[in-house]
Amino acid sequence: MDFPRVDGRTLDEWCSRHLGSRIAAERFRSGRLGAVTGVLLADGREVVVKVREPAARLEGCFAVQSLLHTAGFPAPEPVLPPTPFGRWTATVESLVGGGGELPSSGRDPRPYASALEAMVRIAAPMALRVDLEPKPSWNRWDHDGPGVWSTAEDVDRPFHSVTGPDWLERAGKGAHERIAGWQAPKVVGHGDWHRNNFRWRGEELHVAYDWDSAIVDTEAVVVGIAAAYVAPSVEESAAFLSAYQDVAGRRFGRDELEVSWATGLWLRGWKSKRQVVTGEPIRSLSEDEAVRLSALAGL
Repeated sequence: MDFPRVDGRTLDEWCSRHLGSRIAAERFRSGRLGAVTGVLLADGREVVVKVREPAARLEGCFAVQSLLHTAGFPAPEPVLPPTPFGRWTATVESLVGGGGELPSSGRDPRPYASALEAMVRIAAPMALRVDLEPKPSWNRWDHDGPGVWSTAEDVDRPFHSVTGPDWLERAGKGAHERIAGWQAPKVVGHGDWHRNNFRWRGEELHVAYDWDSAIVDTEAVVVGIAAAYVAPSVEESAAFLSAYQDVAGRRFGRDELEVSWATGLWLRGWKSKRQVVTGEPIRSLSEDEAVRLSALAGL
């Protein structure tokens, strides 16, 4: 993957042209799949400029974020939709600071489940009219390429070209088949419902970041992704799934619950396959956990 290199002078000129103000100071630089820069503009606004590969789905992501922000969900205010930045694409949102890394209840899954349920409920009407394909690689269980796993955007070697442990390939294939067999209405979700993407004030979500990871899939899949990120152990995932159902005011049927478990298995398997491809030890899923999750997924 070709990573965008954004120098200060180019960014300053771009902000002057598209935001009507030059940069007074940089607040931070970060990013894994793109260059993310927080800046203080000369007119007093604080914004975040995200520069990455052009993709049609970014228009949809921007629309989802705009809807959520307008509805009062704590997503940063979108400032500028996808706009050319040389051969790259940039978007701008308001910089929202403050808040704690964890809610006051620590690792209790309920605040994360409550925030996810609110996000899904607010954004659900967009599911039929927004284009968010292709999903990020770690959500792309339904990819049409060879092999069980979609290849990561920032890894040059195709995942299918590297042999993984047999137990991992079997688990991923079974999870894919279980998810593919589930038919249900689609919702808008967040494909990277990771603790690092939130800041809290007490039990209330202060801000949720990374709306480039918006996806459309069934609610069971969206919840399964979140459970695997927020609650990495089997027991914690079970608590998250229970909390989400409590907040939503309905219980998942057996098939729906199994699909959530299958999604978590596929996501943790994908992360494990990435570790195999990049020559790292497998940390995201053990063979014993794969067996337990497969059973919970009805495999």
